[in-house]
Amino acid sequence: MSSIEPVRKEVVVAASAERAFRVFTAGMDRWWPREHHVGASPMARAVVEPRPGGRWYSVCVDGSECDVGRVLAWEPPRRLLLAWQLAAGWQYDASFVTEVEVNFVAEGPKQTRVTLEHRNLERYGEAVHDLRKSIDAPGGWAMSLAAFGRAAEAEPKHFLLRLLPPRPSFAADMSEAERRVMQEHVRYWSGLTERGLVIVFGPVMDPRGAWGLGVVEVESEVEVRALIADDPVNRAGLGSYEVHPLRVGMMRTG
Repeated sequence: MSSIEPVRKEVVVAASAERAFRVFTAGMDRWWPREHHVGASPMARAVVEPRPGGRWYSVCVDGSECDVGRVLAWEPPRRLLLAWQLAAGWQYDASFVTEVEVNFVAEGPKQTRVTLEHRNLERYGEAVHDLRKSIDAPGGWAMSLAAFGRAAEAEPKHFLLRLLPPRPSFAADMSEAERRVMQEHVRYWSGLTERGLVIVFGPVMDPRGAWGLGVVEVESEVEVRALIADDPVNRAGLGSYEVHPLRVGMMRTG
C-alpha cells in the first residue's frame, strides 16, 4: 500500500517548554481523555515511563494494566517519540507499531508550540482510511491536545508531605519485613521523581526520631492523596502522612 499522509496537529500553550514536556509525559493522567481507553475496566491512571524503552500504558480501576505502546525517544524538553501499538481493532499488539512524534518548540519563556505527528498509518492495511479518519477527527488527537493545553496552562500547586514513622526508633530498629517495605517505598518515590512530580524527598534526621519529607508539584490535593494511597508504606500501614499546601516564594531553576 502506498504511503498515507500522517495526522498532524499542533497547539500553542502559555507555558515553558520544560513544563509542557512534563505535563505531556509525567502529567498525562491529568489530561488524557478517559473515553480514549481500550481496557475492559475503566481507566484509573495514564502512565508514560520516562526513558527510552519505557512503557506507555494505563492502570485500570480493577488494578489491571493496559498497554498502549512504548517510548522510542526521550529528549526532554524538546522531543518525545512514542510507539502507538493499538492495532485496527483498538487492541494492543506488541508486533504492531505506528509512531507518534511530539516536538516542543519554545517561542518565549512561557510560550511553547507543541506539534504532534502520528505516522506510518499505512500499516493499518485495509482499515487505514477509517482509522485515519477517526484519529484525525475532532474527537481524536485534536481533543487530546486541547485537553493537554488546558492542563499545561493550569497553575501548578506545591505540597509539603511529612511521613511520620510508626515509632520514634523506627529508623534504627525496623524489622527485615519493614525494611523491604521501605525499599519499595524508596523505589516508588524515585519513580515519581523521574516522572517530574517530586521536587525533593528523603529522611529528616531529627534527633527525636527521623521522619520523611517530600515536596511535590501537582495540579490538586486530590492528586497528592492518590500518590500517597499508592505508596507501599501507606498500604502496609507503616506510618502516616501529613499534607501541607506550600506557597513557593522562590525556586532555583538551574
